Amino acid sequence: MAKKTTRTKVTSDTRQCFTELLSRDPKLSALRADYARKPATKRRAAAEWVYDESISNSLFEAALARLQGERLPAPEWPPGFAALAIDPEYAPALLTVGCYEHGCGRKAEGMRLLLQLTQLPSNTADWIEIIDKAGQSLIDAGDAAGTCRLYEAALVASPGEQEIIIGLGWALCRAGKQQEALPWLERAVANAPKNYSVLNDYGWGLAELGRFDEAQKALEKAVQLAPASYDLPANNLKRLQHLRENAQLRKGTRQIQ
Repeated sequence: MAKKTTRTKVTSDTRQCFTELLSRDPKLSALRADYARKPATKRRAAAEWVYDESISNSLFEAALARLQGERLPAPEWPPGFAALAIDPEYAPALLTVGCYEHGCGRKAEGMRLLLQLTQLPSNTADWIEIIDKAGQSLIDAGDAAGTCRLYEAALVASPGEQEIIIGLGWALCRAGKQQEALPWLERAVANAPKNYSVLNDYGWGLAELGRFDEAQKALEKAVQLAPASYDLPANNLKRLQHLRENAQLRKGTRQIQ
């Protein structure tokens, strides 16, 4: 399953914990207190403005450092901190700060923030995309179990959402739980039988379980449906052939012994 995300790069001089700063930094705690008294629309507008500014500044500083070899003074807070202080339900800030905390090694705190995404209303702007970005970030960090927790919680919030069903199947496969993943991927295929990405995930899950004939059928269908630019099913068909050959070699070795 092809997923993309942007991850916050953590440097040694910005390893500040959001929760700790919120309680002891006068400016940050004042933002939370001041905006808690404002209408939700004003709170959200302010969070969006501050968030966009912090991300833009971060990108500009990184580009300047690459071009000129210079580092600007560190920002007062890492990206997303001010926005989350202003609006604790602003999804992009929860994503950014949650990934930041997890990347700093505060995995429990990072997961706490990322799981809050699943408790937001499902009509939150870009909710599914943000959940997917959080899941990919956790996978990139080597936390497949955390990715499964995220999608399981999202599925409780939105049980029939196809993209979340796909995400859970994908996450379980990445966690090495192909047997648990298959029912979800089968459900996703039943919902969208011509979705080549889902068929690819389903086929590879079958392959990893040694169900090669079924895997080949699913992957061949994915190849037929996929555009030329999407080569994962074709690549997985080649990998499937290697898996099949290796399995036959192991079977032959056991018979000889």
